[in-house]
Amino acid sequence: MQRRKMTGRLPPLNALRMFETTARLLSMHKASVALHVTPAAVSKQIQVLEASLDVKLFTRSKRNLQLTPAGEKYYAHISTALNSIRHATREISNVSGMAPLKIRAYTTFSMYWLIPRLSSFHGLYPEINIELTTSIKWIDFEAEDVDAAIRLGDGNWPGFVALPLVPNILTAVCSPELAKSLHKLQDLKQVTLLHTLARPDDWRHWLSSQGYDTMDGFNYRNYESSVLVYQAATKGQGVGIAQQALVQPLVENGDLVYPFPYELDMKSYTYYLVMPGNRPMREELNVFRDWLINSAEVC
Repeated sequence: MQRRKMTGRLPPLNALRMFETTARLLSMHKASVALHVTPAAVSKQIQVLEASLDVKLFTRSKRNLQLTPAGEKYYAHISTALNSIRHATREISNVSGMAPLKIRAYTTFSMYWLIPRLSSFHGLYPEINIELTTSIKWIDFEAEDVDAAIRLGDGNWPGFVALPLVPNILTAVCSPELAKSLHKLQDLKQVTLLHTLARPDDWRHWLSSQGYDTMDGFNYRNYESSVLVYQAATKGQGVGIAQQALVQPLVENGDLVYPFPYELDMKSYTYYLVMPGNRPMREELNVFRDWLINSAEVC
């Protein structure tokens, strides 16, 4: 095959961006989520780039996507170049005084869900500086310098834009050692139930879903936040009531287990991205909103 000479011209830049993201993630689906396009669009642009270069960049199978030797070499070069562009953009943005995007969330949600994913956002949008603060209080957009907040509730907040994020599924968690003594729900009366003051009804809702109409006979210990509940549970101090989306990392690394196979989906009562409904949204907030929704959808 005779190769076309490309001296003096750049390859299609949109295709180049899609190639760089796909090569980094080795998944067209993940690249499509990161770039807010369809997998078909990613595939088409990579085909355009391969045709432009007259080089195969990937080998494809039903389950795997791998870079060819030429693809690996090309990715090493263009990823360095694109990172330089990102760095230059960040410097120019800082010089021009781009204000940080101020996000308010809960401590537990930030630690176990949002922060682990923010590295992806910073990689895609290094020019946008996220300023993250935590609080359990409701947000007052008129009095506080905050662009958006992540709040727990039913989403029925007139005057606000509220977009649901992760499912709020309640489940019991404890240390692997303590789980050995828990064989039936009645055994929960022999241990301490760890509870957060921020959500005082979680245990009542969960136990009620399992047929317990009264809380009599259960022993409680209260903590200010779920972070403290999860930490106490990992140390074997009792059984915590947890939101599955947040506690899953601790389960995956073996610090906590689910002693019972019972879950309670709180439906519309869940986490929302909340934004003021009476003012134009900054473009940076639009970008963050789209990224956050996509991140929640692929969980």
